[in-house]
Amino acid sequence: MSYLDSLLAAGERVVLRTRRHGIVLVRTIGVALVVILAGLGLALFFGVLSGSAGGGAGLAAWGGLGLALLGALAALPAWLRWRSEEYLVTDRRVIQVEGVFQKRVLDSSLDKVNDVLLAQSVAGRLLGYGTIEILTASEQGINRLETIPDPLGFKRAMLEARSAPPAITGAPAAAAPPPVATRTASAPAAPGAAARLAELEEMRRRELVSEDEYRAKRREILEGL
Repeated sequence: MSYLDSLLAAGERVVLRTRRHGIVLVRTIGVALVVILAGLGLALFFGVLSGSAGGGAGLAAWGGLGLALLGALAALPAWLRWRSEEYLVTDRRVIQVEGVFQKRVLDSSLDKVNDVLLAQSVAGRLLGYGTIEILTASEQGINRLETIPDPLGFKRAMLEARSAPPAITGAPAAAAPPPVATRTASAPAAPGAAARLAELEEMRRRELVSEDEYRAKRREILEGL
């Protein structure tokens, strides 16, 4: 289980998972990337020549490989930082995780989101990235997610998760559920009630609701017949 997965509560469903656009990594390791490509180019060029030019070309080929290795080592920290920064949209909140070893986690509860702002530059529209600002009622105020891929899809996933029907909740676990109302065998359940009961049974099977929540919601459906 990854660190981000361990942050999820019981029954919390992941809607979307992403990290910052790859352009962020390219900008960070641009120089190192040039060094890697140059080193590989030299190794390839002198490696071909080493068959006819002798030992000098062979040494130059090894030097090119060494240069590429140095570039890769220089780019490694930036790559680890990019890989460790993730964004998660669940049916309850937006989670932002940063840090390779020392983690920083920022949550924005969907029921506290006041507005979602989307900004895309011309380059962002061409390459498919943008910035999302989540305005909440918390003290933090604004959660800024910069340079994320497919920002329109990210915003749409947030809004759909926010507007989705809330999870079924019942009486507190400490309280004993009231007895389930009975009905005569000659009075079949209405089609709508039967579908709701089947859906509730499926949610219990998948352990999305507790036993107390299941009983309370089942009693509510039966009493509505």
